[in-house]
Amino acid sequence: MKKNRLEHLFLLAAVICSLLLAGCPSPADMQKGMGTIAISFGSAAGGVAHSARASWLPEGAIGILEHRVTLTGPAGSQNHVLGKGTTSAKFAVASGTWDIKVEAWVDSLLFASGSGDVEVVAGESNVVPITMGQEFAGTLYVASTSAEWNAAVSGISGGGSNKDYIIFITNDFSTPGYPTVNTFGNASNINVTVLGNKTITLSGTGSLLRIGTGQNVTINDVKLKGSTSNTTSLVYIDSGEFIMETGSLISGNTASTLTEGGGVHIESGTFTMNGGTISGNTTENGGGVFLRNGIFNMNDGMISGNIGTYNGGGVLISNNGGTFTMSGGTISGNKANSQNIDGTSAIGGGYGGGVYVESVFAIQGGTLYDNESATAGATLYIAGTGTATYGVAGTPFTTDTYENTITVPGGPY
Repeated sequence: MKKNRLEHLFLLAAVICSLLLAGCPSPADMQKGMGTIAISFGSAAGGVAHSARASWLPEGAIGILEHRVTLTGPAGSQNHVLGKGTTSAKFAVASGTWDIKVEAWVDSLLFASGSGDVEVVAGESNVVPITMGQEFAGTLYVASTSAEWNAAVSGISGGGSNKDYIIFITNDFSTPGYPTVNTFGNASNINVTVLGNKTITLSGTGSLLRIGTGQNVTINDVKLKGSTSNTTSLVYIDSGEFIMETGSLISGNTASTLTEGGGVHIESGTFTMNGGTISGNTTENGGGVFLRNGIFNMNDGMISGNIGTYNGGGVLISNNGGTFTMSGGTISGNKANSQNIDGTSAIGGGYGGGVYVESVFAIQGGTLYDNESATAGATLYIAGTGTATYGVAGTPFTTDTYENTITVPGGPY
């Protein structure tokens, strides 16, 4: 190690590209082996950083993965994180033998990993292929068209209970909804995660996701877009659990007058919002979210720009026993406008532009602001059967109608 230190520094570039073969692999193929990620080394002194391609997932799927690279060699260990969708990175290492480990993560889920080693020699460059193997124990689907989405849905519906699934969405597409039946049929005790920074648009009427008993469904980065002439909510939770993660979107759904919940309807079960946005949805009661008899936990994210033509522009909690706990996030720019869906005439109501409460609402964190109501309760309206508290201690609101900003912690004003 007596040579100039710069001569012993090398660059590591992890470069991930699109699928080399035409089309998408079947779930069975992807279970066997997930292809190769190429790790390139080049001389720092010469300014070389070689690019290499990988063929283990389609580009759209790569976009939502976080890659973690661990190097272990003569100079100790290095740990590096490549952000979601990152296609290259450079690291300085000394000459000698290095062990390489690459992990691909989806939030807290280890999805795939691979390892290898390389002998780094001053003044030389080479490419080390790292074969990625699936760590996720469930079944993987890739969907870039309506036909592929329907094939994934059919596979999960008929795949049996007590299983885990991932659907990577790799392209924008439109697909019919589910007016009355669950998207994943009667399969129970299943966990389905839908991933990808792409948009699924509803064609016709129905819910894009209708969730039943024993079904846990998560969307991460995926955008669900509704219809301007729908007859039901874009997401309907008949039971089970629905989870929204960061980057996800539920928008653009205008449902008929008799519909409850333009964006999300919780008949029973649990809706957990850890991030994402519910916006631009319209229906009579609960433009953004309607909660009947279940649990809605809002930990982060935004509910904005929704319209309840009668009551509850952002969220409506009916008198059937539902509980809405808000621990973070924002509810803003929603309206209870007392107008028909087409805006032609007044229909009464007009209460609770942000939140309308007939059951239980507890805001322990987050902000409600700039909501509007045609009658009263621009920010919050508490109906006769409802209770609402603020802060972790659960301090009751002192009046039934709030027109101004509510921010917690800090009190109701």
